[in-house]
Amino acid sequence: MRHVLLLNAYSANHAERLRGLLTTEWEVATALETEPTSRRDEELARADALVHSRFSDAMPQGLKLALIQTPTAGFDRIDPAALPKGCLVCNVHEHEVAIAEYVLAAMLQWVIGIADLDRRFRGGDWRGGVARLGHMHGELGGRTLGIIGHGRIGSEVARRAKAFGMRVLGVTRRPRAAPENVDRLATLDGLDALLPQCDVVLVACPLTPATRGMVDARRLALMKRGAFLINVARAAIIDEEALFVALKDGVIAGAALDVWYAYPSPEEPEVRPSRFPFHTLDTVIMTPHASAWTHELIERRWRFIAANLDRFARGEALLNVVIRDGRIVEGESAEG
Repeated sequence: MRHVLLLNAYSANHAERLRGLLTTEWEVATALETEPTSRRDEELARADALVHSRFSDAMPQGLKLALIQTPTAGFDRIDPAALPKGCLVCNVHEHEVAIAEYVLAAMLQWVIGIADLDRRFRGGDWRGGVARLGHMHGELGGRTLGIIGHGRIGSEVARRAKAFGMRVLGVTRRPRAAPENVDRLATLDGLDALLPQCDVVLVACPLTPATRGMVDARRLALMKRGAFLINVARAAIIDEEALFVALKDGVIAGAALDVWYAYPSPEEPEVRPSRFPFHTLDTVIMTPHASAWTHELIERRWRFIAANLDRFARGEALLNVVIRDGRIVEGESAEG
């Protein structure tokens, strides 16, 4: 019987769900980061497949692993050079609907400010409405959205943005014709030309050596002063200090940030998400990597993981292969 190890709580919590979804013979084992390393290593030594989003040279040597199936879309924490020979890595998406709805909600909050209107009105402030002819809010219709990385997320966001009457521009890694709902699509070389045109800029590309720090101080300065930046990809795509300074100094008008530069760990469970005090800026919408975190996402992802394990057991081609023979696969399995 084949063995699959669900390593750490993010995966291990879904062991029973996975057992119920598999249609081929697997022994499903779990190991937690709070358990002794010796037990983890014992389970790893037995495993044919691993469900986990991290792998480095700190893992034991000589493993027989043939598949690492990440439970997330990101695979930037897997070191291709550390993988056992012949081990494939597959990722899983299924998050694009939830993230697209989050992006639209963030844009609507930015232009309308329903939460602020509600808070002020509860305190007796009639400004912001026709009764007092106070400040007005905006509309999404007619504004320009720029999408960095036009993959699954970008496509779902573009479809919804078009329904609101927005103009949609995009840049992506591989040259191709503009798809439905996109007015113009260029390669990443066109990013500098895209930024000054946009009222809203969405970062939705994968984190790679080429995209790390890609949105730096120079590129933030290319954006409109009234522009709104949304990051649902990886924090490190945007230079941390440059982003804080740009928001603090009004280089750009605001941001919705759902991905961060530091995350909780057993050693520091209450860590601040950045070394800079973004929480002091009232122009920033901050959420704890929550854009995709829906009940529906979990069901979709674990159905995909079970189906890919079944394919592996039957000797069939796997879906979403992102690392093969120690090299990242440039294909449709990664975001644009």
